[in-house]
Amino acid sequence: MGAIIAETYERLYNIPLLESRFREEVEYWLSQYNTAKQRLDELSNQLKKNEGEVISLREKVSNLENQYNATKEEINKLDELEKESTSAIAYYRERMDDAINNLRKTIERYRVILGDDRVAFESSTIKILEDLKLTQEKLQKVLPYFPLTLNFAWESTNVINDKIYDIKVSFEVISPLNSLREVEVMLIPVDYRYFITKYGMREEDYDKVFPKEEVRSVKIEPKNLEREMFSVDFEDLKGGREYIVRARVKDVAGNERTVDVKTPYIRQFENIAKTNDITVTALYLLWWGKDNNWANYKGNIFPLLGKYSSKDMMVINKHIDWATGHGIDVFLINWSGQDYQDDALKNYFLESDLVKRGDIRFMILYESIHRLKDSNPGWNLSDPDNVQILNSDLSYLSKNYFKHPSYFKINDRPMFYLYEGKGIFGDVSQIGKLKEKFELFIISDHAHPLANTYDIFPQNNPLAVYWGDSARQFDAILPGGGLYSGFLYYRGYFRGSLVENPIDNSKWLEYKKIGNEKWYEFARANNMFFFPSVTVGISYRYAPWGDSNWPRLERNPEQLKKRLEFELKYLEKYPKILFINEFNNFFEEAQVEPDSEYGFSLLQLIKDVLR
Repeated sequence: MGAIIAETYERLYNIPLLESRFREEVEYWLSQYNTAKQRLDELSNQLKKNEGEVISLREKVSNLENQYNATKEEINKLDELEKESTSAIAYYRERMDDAINNLRKTIERYRVILGDDRVAFESSTIKILEDLKLTQEKLQKVLPYFPLTLNFAWESTNVINDKIYDIKVSFEVISPLNSLREVEVMLIPVDYRYFITKYGMREEDYDKVFPKEEVRSVKIEPKNLEREMFSVDFEDLKGGREYIVRARVKDVAGNERTVDVKTPYIRQFENIAKTNDITVTALYLLWWGKDNNWANYKGNIFPLLGKYSSKDMMVINKHIDWATGHGIDVFLINWSGQDYQDDALKNYFLESDLVKRGDIRFMILYESIHRLKDSNPGWNLSDPDNVQILNSDLSYLSKNYFKHPSYFKINDRPMFYLYEGKGIFGDVSQIGKLKEKFELFIISDHAHPLANTYDIFPQNNPLAVYWGDSARQFDAILPGGGLYSGFLYYRGYFRGSLVENPIDNSKWLEYKKIGNEKWYEFARANNMFFFPSVTVGISYRYAPWGDSNWPRLERNPEQLKKRLEFELKYLEKYPKILFINEFNNFFEEAQVEPDSEYGFSLLQLIKDVLR
């Protein structure tokens, strides 16, 4: 009893001694907490260092395979260290929690004796320690992200005819723990050297295709704010490529973060095709790369791009940039079924940056030769198989292409070129039914120089029709696509005399004039349209088809200029549509695409004549 009485007396009358004990216990647990916290911080820093070494060594493994085993052994050692550090961190966190819990118990035990006022400071301390522990845990999670770059973006600030000349880059940086030391913004032109290694592009052509442009860098002095906005302007972009826009930020503690954004394709040329009232349509082939078909090309004139694939979106963007930059509005694209070209059209051409932006329009050339039953000659539309094929194909084309925002339309009707449409006979009224069903504007190549409205096709066939009657089924007529049969007719036109090789350009224009005059008047009289057609050149000496001995129509700037000026005389007031055959047919020497012979000369000529 004496001991109890003594302790009671001491509690009642010797309060300072009790308070001293309380302070000693509090200090003990606080020192335990601080010791654990200090060790935890050391281990966390060591773990962070180890993680950096692990990352570095793992990069070594991927890049230096010959040192794989040795490096992996080092990584395993560091992994063990990491496990030990993680285990130790867990231990000291547990000790911190234990110290906080014991401190809480001590405060509560003495609160009864000393009262709330005398333990108020210690109660606040434990609350601070608990909040600090939670805050530190949260900071450990977010520390790897600081300094943090937010809302990193670029926008065009100077655009003329779809060409972006200037851009502004803007972003925000948050760095609550350490002041920023460095901020750098870079504009990096993307490199496309794979055109040399993959497509055989000549080294000397690289800068012609991708204009030479240096990496640009702007360094900004930060203001040492926790949150800071930055913006940088880049002017006079050459274009003709994509760019990497990069922001690099570094704080005083050495923490560095980099953020990249890749731009879509930025044009090299202004889109002048939209600046005049003439719609120029060029036949565009998406067959390159199919079955290694460049190997079948016998010529020695190649694209500046090299022997490319039509399933390369950079190739497609280049073609659109070049074409529209020199006055071509529409690509007329062959369709011969759900094949290589259809896949290239659907999954590459339509997915390219410049098509998505609406820089060019496209339309379908329907390859009757590869789709319809051949009646030798022509296409019998009284044959239900041919009617079924047309309906099925047009349903597919309507679903996949005619409704596309970039599909070329006249009076809201998709334009559809029935290639070799001049060969239809039998129930030709099927054309009108197709126009109505699919709401199409259908054109044909009936305007042949040697054909007449009263000609019967095919001869000696009970289902034969007058040439003019079949032509009237269409909305518009033109002289022909690649003039395949046109060549045979041309040779017949000069029957009895030796046809020169190459063909005299003036005689060619004489031949074309016969058809243009005749069919231009026919179209006007029948409330139809006549669309003139320019032949860039044509030859079969390098093609895997045709006869290499057939006379060729030369492809050169001087003759092309005369052909363009001749055909422009036949443009209607509305719509003014001119066909060019072709953009990229190297097999038949019918290309205006920049190549190893003329470079950009033929495209520049089109641009100059259209002015």
